[in-house]
Amino acid sequence: MKSEKILIVDDEKRIVDNISLCLQREGFKTSGAHDGKEALKLFSQEKFDLTLLDMNMPDMDGYEVMEHIFKMDKDAVIVMVTGNVSIQSAVRALKIGAWDYLKKPFEYADLVKTVKNALSQKRIIAEKKAMSARLDASEKQYEYMVNNSPDLIFTLDKKGCFIFVNSQFNRVLGLSDHDLLGISFESIIHEQDLLKAKTLFQTEENSSLINNGRALQLRFKKPKVKTSKYDPDAAVAFMELKAAPINLPASDGRQEFKGVHVVARDVTKRINLEDQLRQAQKMEAIGTLAGGIAHDFNNILMGIQGYTSLVKLGFDHGSDEYRKLSNIDEYVTNGAEMAKQLLGFAQKTCHGTHPVNLNYLLKMSAKMFGRAKKDVLIEQYLDKDLFGVVIDEGQIKQVLMNLFINAWQAMPDGGRIIIKSENIVVNESDISESGFKKSGNYIKIMVTDTGIGMDEDLVTRIFDPFFTTKERAQGTGLGLATAYGIIKSHKGVIRVKSKPGKGSSFMIFLPSAPVRVKKTFQHLQGKQKVYNGEGTILLVDDEQGVIEVCSEMLKNLGYRVKAVTDGREAIDILKADDLKIDLVILDMVMPGINGQQTFEKIKSIDPDVKVLVCSGYTKEDQIQKMVDKGCSEYILKPFDVVALSEKLNKVLTVS
Repeated sequence: MKSEKILIVDDEKRIVDNISLCLQREGFKTSGAHDGKEALKLFSQEKFDLTLLDMNMPDMDGYEVMEHIFKMDKDAVIVMVTGNVSIQSAVRALKIGAWDYLKKPFEYADLVKTVKNALSQKRIIAEKKAMSARLDASEKQYEYMVNNSPDLIFTLDKKGCFIFVNSQFNRVLGLSDHDLLGISFESIIHEQDLLKAKTLFQTEENSSLINNGRALQLRFKKPKVKTSKYDPDAAVAFMELKAAPINLPASDGRQEFKGVHVVARDVTKRINLEDQLRQAQKMEAIGTLAGGIAHDFNNILMGIQGYTSLVKLGFDHGSDEYRKLSNIDEYVTNGAEMAKQLLGFAQKTCHGTHPVNLNYLLKMSAKMFGRAKKDVLIEQYLDKDLFGVVIDEGQIKQVLMNLFINAWQAMPDGGRIIIKSENIVVNESDISESGFKKSGNYIKIMVTDTGIGMDEDLVTRIFDPFFTTKERAQGTGLGLATAYGIIKSHKGVIRVKSKPGKGSSFMIFLPSAPVRVKKTFQHLQGKQKVYNGEGTILLVDDEQGVIEVCSEMLKNLGYRVKAVTDGREAIDILKADDLKIDLVILDMVMPGINGQQTFEKIKSIDPDVKVLVCSGYTKEDQIQKMVDKGCSEYILKPFDVVALSEKLNKVLTVS
């Protein structure tokens, strides 16, 4: 063990030597000084565990020396030594900081006892300070961890009032400990969750339930956040809580329930993402269902149009019967167009941009929407000399349909939707303030409703992702945000003007392109030519009704027909090599081996065989892949005998 060092200060050398000798016998190390200046010099050069200081010295008395020593070391231990001790002098020395005092003359035993007691107390004080420092460091570490936790950490007393909250409350809810301490936990809980919240702090009997550690989901209110009628959840945070009872020993040795310790995690983003995922899954399911319905619907239309076209061949073009059959054709064509548009909205894939007659797109989209919403009157004012435009037709359909639906929802008692198209020119001065990327010719589309309109707050947020005025689970707030993104990707601009009670106007600006597009969509009646032919055709389709009508059309055109309802049967026929097949008409959507797989097998058997792909529901990119791999042509269901004869003539006459 290291020996303590003691400084002995006295103006009499004999006393210094005698005290040094006594203490050295006890194992202490000593140094001596005979006046105050010498003592302070030694104290500044070495560290002493104890100082024995004579109070009565010339030049600098013990009180003055003591004050200088404490300036150098506030924890120094000093024992006052004096021959003229009085109550006043002792009190003065103790006030300055002396630990104890010895009155001259003193016994050897008293000296040793006083020194050992002083050193012992110094060690105890040092240990307590070290322990206090460790406790302080531990407390600061705990405080840092709790206050910097991403979770809300708090405790409640038996009455359910806050007795501790961490600083995360301020970041998540905007509430400080000053706002919450002593306040009931129920005060920050959404009214609809109060019953669930009571399980946290009802009575002692709940402590076993709390201790199970099960997660509890509650909504915490944000009192300082302004409630919005457009976003009812803006002023709440969805929290996932885990709680544990606070059980402390009672006087009789039992554990007494004192309150609840709770950790709450903000899961608002997760809840929103789960809602978005469910909506995305729902839309995907609707898209899949729409595809299946379109396939079956087109097969039904195929039978109607096929037989109608066959019957038409028996009548003169000017006859009343031919006119009525042509009307049936027109209805079938409209039905096929509607199925095609439904698929365009359901499919997420982008088919690329191409020249589009925007007026025709507006007419067909409005016509389709008008079929479903009979309580809405649609007026159209379209510029007949509209500029050309290159767009992704499916995406722009999606934007238009979204605007129509929003307009309809803004008119719960019915109303009017006004659609306008016109050419405009954007000058250089309009670019910066209007959001246009460049100057030039643009097409302006305006969709106006006579609905309830929107206030300024809603107008500024209408294109924000996930913002919706609908209640939870009734809308995702993605419609207009998606429309904004689509128009932006086309280098266009979308704006909205609205006032409460005055309706809303959505304006879309798309850059024009120097392209030529068809101005109208015409069905050629009386001018269609039927091309007869010869040869053997292998017809592959899983629908018996399609097999029957197509077989009859082919035979009527002069072809021999071998019909099968499965891709494997078609492959077996080609492998048999006992029948020369001039062309294969192949359906794309079939159970078992689909059209694409069947096509690849057919090409591996006979690379030179001609294949006409036929489908009522196939994405254009899939058809294009088959064309790139050697498919001769494709025809979309439903089709009539004239269209079929044209395709066959085109494929079979190519050398």
